[in-house]
Amino acid sequence: MKKIVILSIALVFMSCKNEDSPFAKFEHSKVPVILGKGTLSTDSVQWNNVYVAKTKEFYFTKMGKSTSIIHKMDYKDGVFKNLEKIGFPEGSPHSDIYVANDGDTMLFSSLMQEHNNDTISDWNIWKSTRKNDKWQAPTPFFNHNLEGNQFYPWLTQSGNIYFSITPHGSSNSDLYVSEYKNGAYVTPQALPAHINSKNIEGDAFVAPDESYIIFASFEREQNLGKSDLFISFNNQGKWSVPVWLGKEINSEGYDGSPFITHDGKYLIFTSSRGSKDENTFFNHYIVRFNSEDWR
Repeated sequence: MKKIVILSIALVFMSCKNEDSPFAKFEHSKVPVILGKGTLSTDSVQWNNVYVAKTKEFYFTKMGKSTSIIHKMDYKDGVFKNLEKIGFPEGSPHSDIYVANDGDTMLFSSLMQEHNNDTISDWNIWKSTRKNDKWQAPTPFFNHNLEGNQFYPWLTQSGNIYFSITPHGSSNSDLYVSEYKNGAYVTPQALPAHINSKNIEGDAFVAPDESYIIFASFEREQNLGKSDLFISFNNQGKWSVPVWLGKEINSEGYDGSPFITHDGKYLIFTSSRGSKDENTFFNHYIVRFNSEDWR
């Protein structure tokens, strides 16, 4: 009888553990594998990766007929289901989602006009909160205008926000941080030159405690594809020289949109591997990941 009780407790514990760790089946994946093949990943033009553990929702951007649209799917019983568009104003592209761990705050980039007298069509960072299970009308994140196009916002525990800026008339972008001090955001500062090269940097995931950053970059000295993933560590306020995540993770295509799951165990990213230049599509990939292995 005692053995039966112990076995029952163990089974319940394992069940709870698996429920709390929805990606546990990828625990031994040493190379990236497609995540949600046929449901989330459908050989289409989509990008971004945010999984909210509390609500079991997966957010990403998908190209519609004429513009990019933010979507989400539920992750239940080990599968992705219930594809849903987020009901932000139509007519403007929305992209590059960040969702807080509580599932009730979203940041994203959009071409929406910031105000009625806005005469410049550029990408800015917007914020929406969820009330009664509905995302509210978005408002500009910054209360002052920033020069250039802002993409891929990412908030940290300190309140600091990281994002990329592409100057008007330029195709290059660099990574910036705006620190949250005394209840306000200060002027964005570019990350060091050894992170911001002369080429494109973007798609930055920043650890909640700002201990490391994973980002996409083009045409560095070490690269395999069109864009590759790199990691840099924060050593007492100084960012280390970025380390290439190698051919085990990067491919000959576009690799970007990195995201580390809330438990810190898995890297999810988007890749065009397996597609061709004349028909480029993207899928979501997952791999077991330990940031300390790259320090």
